[in-house]
Amino acid sequence: MANSYIEYNQNLSETTYSVPFNVLSIDDVNVKGYNGSTWSDLTVASRDAAAKTVTLSGAPSAYQKIRVWRNTGTTQLVDFQNGSRLSESDLDTAYQQGLFVAQEVSENASGNVEGIGPQG
Repeated sequence: MANSYIEYNQNLSETTYSVPFNVLSIDDVNVKGYNGSTWSDLTVASRDAAAKTVTLSGAPSAYQKIRVWRNTGTTQLVDFQNGSRLSESDLDTAYQQGLFVAQEVSENASGNVEGIGPQG
């Protein structure tokens, strides 16, 4: 199972989809649709951090499958200061950002996903 995305190929008449992977911010989650030959960005109408869901502006029924994926930013989230106390929260955030970016790079390292073309 992938760490940074999930693909749905059923229930594409719905608009709300679960985000079962970890994220630092729900705003890092996007959705793409696959129509049989190309991937297209889909419009996310809303994101719910508490429910861990994304809602699309319309049902993606024209697609064979969709991919809900995480795109963690690479801008430094924590700036450790000399002489300050390290907090567990800051250490977790710094570690998770590096881990998530590494997972995303690893999962998108090949130029093709499942033999269907570029993705990521």
